[in-house]
Amino acid sequence: MEPGDAVQTVDRETAPDDHDGGREASTASPEAPPRRRLPGALPVGIIGVVAGCLIAWRSALHNGVFDDTYWHWATGNWMLDHHRVLNHDIYSYTVAGHSWITPEWGYGVLLAESVRLIGPVAFWLLSAGLASLTVLAVALRSRLVGAGWTWTGLLCVETGVAVTISLDDRPQMVSYFFLALLLLMMTLARRRRGWLYATPFLFVLWANMHGSFLLGLGVLVLEVIASLVHRRVGRVVVPDRLSTKPAVVTLAVSALATLVNPFGPGVYSSALGVTFNSTIRELIQEWQSPNFHDFAILAVVVLPVAITVAFLAFSREDVPALELVLASFLLVSTLDAVRFLPYFAIAWSALAARCSPLRREAVRPTILVWPLLAVLGLSLLQGPWWAAGTPAASVPVNAVRYLEHQPGRVFSTYLWNDYLDYVGIRVFVDGRTELYTSTPVLRQYLEVNDLTTNPDPILRAYGIAYVLWPTKSALSLYLAEDRNWRVVWRSHQVLIFHYVGASRHP
Repeated sequence: MEPGDAVQTVDRETAPDDHDGGREASTASPEAPPRRRLPGALPVGIIGVVAGCLIAWRSALHNGVFDDTYWHWATGNWMLDHHRVLNHDIYSYTVAGHSWITPEWGYGVLLAESVRLIGPVAFWLLSAGLASLTVLAVALRSRLVGAGWTWTGLLCVETGVAVTISLDDRPQMVSYFFLALLLLMMTLARRRRGWLYATPFLFVLWANMHGSFLLGLGVLVLEVIASLVHRRVGRVVVPDRLSTKPAVVTLAVSALATLVNPFGPGVYSSALGVTFNSTIRELIQEWQSPNFHDFAILAVVVLPVAITVAFLAFSREDVPALELVLASFLLVSTLDAVRFLPYFAIAWSALAARCSPLRREAVRPTILVWPLLAVLGLSLLQGPWWAAGTPAASVPVNAVRYLEHQPGRVFSTYLWNDYLDYVGIRVFVDGRTELYTSTPVLRQYLEVNDLTTNPDPILRAYGIAYVLWPTKSALSLYLAEDRNWRVVWRSHQVLIFHYVGASRHP
C-alpha cells in the first residue's frame, strides 16, 4: 500500500459513495442538530467530588478536639510566645530538658497562629479544610489525565472516606494534601516544565511539617527511574515520562530543600526513627495493621484492590508503571500500619484515574445535580454541630480543672496527658512517644497501665501526688483498695486519687 492509499481510505469513510455520483448526498436526510446543554447543567460526577469533601466536614463538625492536637497546640503557642523553636522537653517531669527534634514543629506554629488569627474555626479548616483540598487535588489530576467526571467522582469518594478515617487536627492532614498536590504538580510538569521549579518550595514546607516528606522524595525517585526506562513490561508502561535531566535536578534540589529547617539533617533521623521504632508500633494503634472489622477500612482497601485486579485481568489497556509501583508500595505499607491508608487511597486514585473502567460518560450533564447536591449537603451537615475548638467528650475537662488548683505531680493516661500539656500540668508521658522510647519511662508507664507490677513503687519514685484515671479500669479498682490512695474527685468517666500514704488507716 502506498502512503496515499491510507488517506484515500479515510476519505471514503466520510465522503459520499463514488458510485452514486454524489446523488445520495443530496437525498440523505440532514443530521439532527446536537443537543444544547442546558444552562447550569453539571456532570453527575460532581456529586462524588462534593461528597468526598463533605464527608470530612461532617466528621469535623460533629467531633471535638482531642489527643495529639493539644500538644501540637501547646508547643505552637510556646514557640510563638518565645520566638524560637522548641528543641527540648518542657512538658514532662520524667525526661524534662531532653533534646527533642521533630519536623512537626511547623505544624504546631501553623495551628497556634491560625487559632490566634481566625479563632477556633481554624480547627475545622486544618482538618476538614485540608481534607477537601486533598480531594480537589485528586479530582483535578484525574481530569487532567483523562478520567471522566463519573469516575473522578467515585475516586473522590474513595479519597474522602480514607482521609476522614484519620481526620484530626494533626500534621498528617497537611501531608495528605502535599502528596496529592505533588502528584498533581508532576502531572502538570509534563505539560509545562515550569511546575518543576515549584517542587523544592513544597518540600521546604513539607520537611517542617511532617516526616512523610520522605514519601514525597520517594515519588521523585520514581520519576527519575521512570525517565530512564524506555522499555515496556507487558502492559506496564511509562506514559509521558519526564526528561531525565530535569527529573534528576528536581530530586536533588528538593532533597536539599528539606534541609532548610531548624534541625538540618536531624529531621531525617527523626522521621526514620519514628517509622522504624518497634516500641511505637507495639503501643500506638495507628502503627498497627488495619482492623478489617471496620466496614469503612474494609471498603477503602478491598474495593480498590478488587478493581485493580479486575482491570489487570480483563482489560487490554496499558497500566502506568509509576502509579502502579507507588500504589503497590503504599498498599503493603497500609497492611502493615493503618496510618498509611489515606496515602494509599491518594496513590491508588492516581493509578485508577489512568485505568478507568468507565471509558465513556454514560450520563449527560443535568440541572438535576443541583437539588441532589442540596440534599447531600443537608444530609451530611445537619446538626447539632460541636462548637469549634471545644474539647471532645472523651477529654476530662472538669477533672483537669480541679487538678489545676492542686499542688503535686499528676499521673494520667497517655491520651489525656496531651490535654494536660495544653493546660500546663507536667506529665509522665504524652503523645510525643519517640521522646520516651529510649528511656525506662514508657516501659514503666505500661507496667502501671496494664497493672503488671505493683504501681506504688513507681508512683512513689516519681513523687506522684495525684492519679487521674478512667473509672472501672484495673488501676482504678486497685487504687480504690490501696490504703495509700484516697478518691478526691469522681464522675461517671473519671476518678482522681490523692496519695495520703501511711496517714490513712483501714
